[in-house]
Amino acid sequence: MSNAARLRHAVLLACTLAAGTAGAAGAGEASAPQSYAPDYFRQFQASSAMDMATRLPGFVFDGGNPSRGAAGNVLINGKRPTSKTDSLNDVLGRIPAAAVERIDVINGGAGGIDMQGHATVANFIIKPIDLVSSSLTVSNFVMADGGWQPALDGNYNLKRGDKSINLTLGWRRSPDTGQGLGQRNTQYADREQPAELSLAGSGMTENKSVKLNYAQELLDGEISWNGAYNPWIYQSQSRQEAQTMALATNDNSGRTVEQGLAYTRDLWPGASMDLKALYRTSEFIGDSAYAADGTISHSITENAASEQILAGQLTWQALDGVVLRGGVERVVNANDSASSWQANAQAPVQPGMGAWVQESRVEGQLSSAWQVDSSLSAEAGVKLAHSSLSTSASQGDAKAYNYPKPRLRLALSPLPALQLRLRLEREISQLNFGDNAAYFGMADKTLRADYPDLVPAKTWLCEGALEYRFWDRGAAILSYTQAHISDAIDRMPIRTASSTYDAAGNIGDASADSVTGMLNLPTDNWALPQGLLKLSTTWRSSTVTDPTTQTARRLSGEQPLSWRVEFSQDLPQQRTVWGFSVDNGWSNDSWQVAERDTSSGSGWARAYVNYRPASNMMVTLELNNLASRSITYDRLHYAGGDRYASNVDFFEHNITRTQPYAMLKLRRDW
Repeated sequence: MSNAARLRHAVLLACTLAAGTAGAAGAGEASAPQSYAPDYFRQFQASSAMDMATRLPGFVFDGGNPSRGAAGNVLINGKRPTSKTDSLNDVLGRIPAAAVERIDVINGGAGGIDMQGHATVANFIIKPIDLVSSSLTVSNFVMADGGWQPALDGNYNLKRGDKSINLTLGWRRSPDTGQGLGQRNTQYADREQPAELSLAGSGMTENKSVKLNYAQELLDGEISWNGAYNPWIYQSQSRQEAQTMALATNDNSGRTVEQGLAYTRDLWPGASMDLKALYRTSEFIGDSAYAADGTISHSITENAASEQILAGQLTWQALDGVVLRGGVERVVNANDSASSWQANAQAPVQPGMGAWVQESRVEGQLSSAWQVDSSLSAEAGVKLAHSSLSTSASQGDAKAYNYPKPRLRLALSPLPALQLRLRLEREISQLNFGDNAAYFGMADKTLRADYPDLVPAKTWLCEGALEYRFWDRGAAILSYTQAHISDAIDRMPIRTASSTYDAAGNIGDASADSVTGMLNLPTDNWALPQGLLKLSTTWRSSTVTDPTTQTARRLSGEQPLSWRVEFSQDLPQQRTVWGFSVDNGWSNDSWQVAERDTSSGSGWARAYVNYRPASNMMVTLELNNLASRSITYDRLHYAGGDRYASNVDFFEHNITRTQPYAMLKLRRDW
């Protein structure tokens, strides 16, 4: 038996033993969350809720991914923000520290909190007081070539009685930090000398944003509304020089519009209701041009997407330490894409691949959280999802699927400083609209007639974590996650008698393992008072059968090893905070039918200093990309467009050397 197999069996056995422990434990007093008052954060000169979140002992902030529905690990008055365009980082940054009454750090679901898969959650309790605050932030990116990219953000908060309003305006220009000077070398199988090409690229993104949030009491509850409007543009150019010169440009633009409505109310003692509605649209148009030898070709891509969400949840504390939840959510996602290509100004415009895809999903959920005693908490639940997919290709493509998603989470604390967490859960992936549009939008529908429809990947996760807290801010966490994936999604071949096509599809079962270690180490005993050293690393391994060659390989896009080192130190007497961070970049492979691609980026180094000349003013200087990251992209291409039983016809090596840059920022609070 292999070591990986032994490790998998050990984790499954641990899950079984933990379930037995939960059943054998006796009832007792429920453990209370650990609370931190604003006084604790004065030593760090915290001015916003985000400053507080980054200095919570043993807490690692996770903003989640609002656009994909992945919740972060911070609550505000026990609730998660409704918006999907507003990052959790920005939401906390707009809350002044003076408005925070306390922060409760909750481990393992204590108090019946819905942890949303997180081991630890911070709940910010906001003071019920009248408050007026505002802030203005001016920043500027300074590039190595002397170029400037300025930004301006303003925020206004008003709270009077039960009514509150927040307005945020922003205008930002930022550089494309992945561009720079580079080279492309292509070695062909039938040539001795490689073809060499020099590259010089640059890019810029400009964002504008208007966000408005309003809340007030209504019918013995609270109703809140949020709106956002975000237009943007991205422009880049890459000069390519060999024996002749060519210029590749991108001129992209788009916008996102969002409206959200939420209502919460207590129904009777121990019971509450939460309702949510959200509507979001986004538009994108991209023009990629390539100019060479006096000819300019254009590739145009247009995309329009929308999302509608209606959700409701009931929460009831049935018994002391027992919380029940039930709810339903309906989500409709639509995506309409089209593309075209024009070889030159005189050539006709040729339509490309495109399709309209809509996914409708109704999901019901029932769960319970049980604080068994002061050392043991458990959460069990199940979600039932009904998903249907429709496309413009034909009504016959509309399919419906039902997916159960059970979960079990246990948290055991044999000692106050030690906690063991176990999680067993089934996850269903969200289909990628680009994959669906390409698959169902094939011009020749007979190509996929003998292949099953594209369906979401299903994953069984079993995770064990051990956390030990020490000193005041120290914590050590070691976790192991095992995943068994069915209907994994990747590129697969569609072969005919004359050709081979590359399409997204379900390629079978896969397995994945990961081990993560994190260490938060206070440095007060190392002659560095108020310092904190953070170390984190993750090792990953996976196995799947390649659909093209029928051999075993990793999952596409998986990074085998990642690590990060961070250090920060508060110097209250100097009214200064300084720090640095270093990581190992990335490296991953992806497999297509005709080629194997490798993408990598060298390490990233960052240093910063925050200085407060006054209690309501902060000046920040950041030095980024100090190691001048090199980005490489390699293509190993096979003859005949098929890696199966084919020889390599060329190898392409691209390297781009990016430049360091600085960011200077001034924030003023009122």
